Amino acid sequence: MSEEKPFNFQIKGIEILDTSIIRPKNKIDGNTVFGFDLQAQHSFNLERELVIVTCNIDVLDNNSKDKLGHVNASCLYYVENFKQYFDEKTSAPSLPQGVVTMLNSISISTVRGVMYGIFRGTFLNGAILPVVNPNMQIKK
Repeated sequence: MSEEKPFNFQIKGIEILDTSIIRPKNKIDGNTVFGFDLQAQHSFNLERELVIVTCNIDVLDNNSKDKLGHVNASCLYYVENFKQYFDEKTSAPSLPQGVVTMLNSISISTVRGVMYGIFRGTFLNGAILPVVNPNMQIKK
């Protein structure tokens, strides 16, 4: 039976990498239904003991599928003793699934707030990212 390692971490930063608001072809009103294409990617900085979760989100008009906006932002997490999660055979980190789910959940929620701030006062004001499953498939 393997002993579970304690996972101590703290958020070290939020970086807004790219944003855009695209003029819609059709009128946006209170009846517009927004769709979202969310992709998350994990990257790592072993030297600085960082896990970086980057969320790339496109906002779409659900009817026409036209892209109306975009946000790309990263959440940086310092992980205490990160080297204990690093597999030297594969040269890659191996985080427990529960940790991955937790970091995804925090990152997606944080970027939801970032999106709200960016889109506030625009025609995308009502484009609030819904609650999503943090167990989604992640690109490494």
